Amino acid sequence: MDYIWIVVLVLLGFAMLLKPEIIWKIEHIFTVKNGEPTDLYLTLMRLGGIFFIGAGIIVLIASIIQNF
Repeated sequence: MDYIWIVVLVLLGFAMLLKPEIIWKIEHIFTVKNGEPTDLYLTLMRLGGIFFIGAGIIVLIASIIQNF
């Protein structure tokens, strides 16, 4: 069961890192019309993506070590 959450965490991290504009559109689909994310938002979203990927890798390593 832990591996499902690891995959979700890493996939979300890659989405945040590579396509933060899509995440912004999903987040603001009903509240903003023809809006654009700021450069600060995009930068922070990419940093969050790096954090999520790193956390997913750390949890994966910890899970593998725990099983031994």
